[in-house]
Amino acid sequence: MFGKKKEKKDLTNLSIYTAFHHISGLPIVEDTLCEVYSFPDRLDFKAGTTEITLSKDKITDMSIKTDTEIQNQAVSSVGGAVAGGMLFGAIGAVIGGRAKNKKVKTVTKYLIITYLGDTEPKFIIFDIKNNPQSADKLVKEFQKTDSSSGVKIEL
Repeated sequence: MFGKKKEKKDLTNLSIYTAFHHISGLPIVEDTLCEVYSFPDRLDFKAGTTEITLSKDKITDMSIKTDTEIQNQAVSSVGGAVAGGMLFGAIGAVIGGRAKNKKVKTVTKYLIITYLGDTEPKFIIFDIKNNPQSADKLVKEFQKTDSSSGVKIEL
């Protein structure tokens, strides 16, 4: 036969498989469909030929928020919580900068994965409108297995 033999992904211990449209945080184009594989120790992301692995011990939070919640949190955090401002400031800019249709009130839900980068918290954001049940499963799985007792941020 022609070409290389395609390697099969090892799905041993896979707990959740799903796919969402990528918004921000991964080195792939916005709105690209991204496959998400949840294993006991890591999350794998695959879009086209790009594969990315995130160790679960780096993940500090996983939540589902609407665009309205993100924008409201960004506004209210100005005089409030520093962590909220850090989180929703960056994400609020991404979500707030997206084009909106003013005539129809649509609520977009996002899966937000917060993890510790080399020096600061980083975020991976997915639009989950086509698959909210799978996003909910990922969040519940994270909450069940989250062993961290909180994040310490030194200013």
